[in-house]
Amino acid sequence: MDLYRQSNLAYWESVVSIHLASKFYRVDEFRRGVNVLDPIVRERIGDVRGKRLLHLQCHFGLDTLSLARMGAEVTGVDFSPRAIETAKALASETGLSASFVEGDVTAPPLPPAAFDIVFASWGAIMWIEDISAWMRAAAKALAVGGRLLLVEGHPAMMMMDEHVSPRSPFTMRYPYQSRMPEMNEFDRDYADPSARIEGEIFIWSHGVGEILNAAIAAGFEIRSFEELDRVHWAALPQLIKRDEVYWALPDGAPFLPLAFALEARRVGVK
Repeated sequence: MDLYRQSNLAYWESVVSIHLASKFYRVDEFRRGVNVLDPIVRERIGDVRGKRLLHLQCHFGLDTLSLARMGAEVTGVDFSPRAIETAKALASETGLSASFVEGDVTAPPLPPAAFDIVFASWGAIMWIEDISAWMRAAAKALAVGGRLLLVEGHPAMMMMDEHVSPRSPFTMRYPYQSRMPEMNEFDRDYADPSARIEGEIFIWSHGVGEILNAAIAAGFEIRSFEELDRVHWAALPQLIKRDEVYWALPDGAPFLPLAFALEARRVGVK
């Protein structure tokens, strides 16, 4: 296991219990039967009843199980053993049917062409070194005609410095696209800023062209690419809480895309 993966895995192992208890993830509401899948995803994924759905980077399975509650036949994949163990426990607790698999999402231990929908969202591909391998894995998992939905922080937003005052102008800190990861030190968690954790993480920058070309090369036909004005976490200090789920730019600020929604169909595997 290389240094990058080892450090990132240590981070994700350390935050599972924090996230499970945090208000950010709304687990208590989920346990009461509330659909906590965020509206951007819910609207775009549509009717999943009876669909075989693969959730890449499922973390502790909250969105995966929300989709199961919506009628999908779900499988979640994540590289964190603790996350997968917690996802299985949450499924058992709520009586929802789901499969959870520990593994590398760029080469998941799953049969090919076994799914109708592949889904990932919010802070997924920044952890992926090889976006082409990620797209190939997504395409391989899908039956011909199957759908990919990726909802993610926008590369333009991901360039901005998050270590500034809320009153500061936007300042570029990270590359738009890079082959080498950026190392970030952290001492708190995005879901619960009061939780004190320390370590290093490594993240990769993927530009829009790189993402779309990787999808096309993997055998996807791009159906739509939306640039959105909201993001699911407090990604930058200049953003304000817009509602229960999203952060956005202050009123009157020039438009900066904060997120995107990519929808594609598998037409072949290359």
